[in-house]
Amino acid sequence: MIAVRQKTSRRPKATGKQLSRFADDWQISGYRYSCYITPLKLSAPDVWRLYRQRANCENRIKELKYDYGVDKMNQASFDGTEATLRLTTVAYNFLSLFKQLIMGGKVRNRLQTLRHKMLAIPAIVEQTNDKTIIKMALHMSRRTWMNKLWQRVDLAFDNSC
Repeated sequence: MIAVRQKTSRRPKATGKQLSRFADDWQISGYRYSCYITPLKLSAPDVWRLYRQRANCENRIKELKYDYGVDKMNQASFDGTEATLRLTTVAYNFLSLFKQLIMGGKVRNRLQTLRHKMLAIPAIVEQTNDKTIIKMALHMSRRTWMNKLWQRVDLAFDNSC
């Protein structure tokens, strides 16, 4: 068992819990505490660094559960469940690639947020001469953001061809 104590004044975003029972104790109140139980034969700092790297896995599991419905995908047969899982995996990887290549690096937006920012936009499709024009109802600040995304899409396709 390894206990980690982090000073909140030096690391305001430190993970762990503040011990509310001892809130009035000056020796305990300015810290966040975490506890790791592991069979690994590593030093305490190495265990903390190892488990700290894995912390974001919980966010990915939450994203798969709430945005992709992975927790409700059981089908009548094993093959149906496997096919659903594979399609969900392809969709997740496709969106992850989109976020990395088009939206630029470390994008924290989940599918639910991107759906509202990019897909749930009222629009009218007009056909004039030999052009198809999509007129989207966007505020100017969002329109600038959307235009930048389309330019990145064009660059990504130009570089891949």
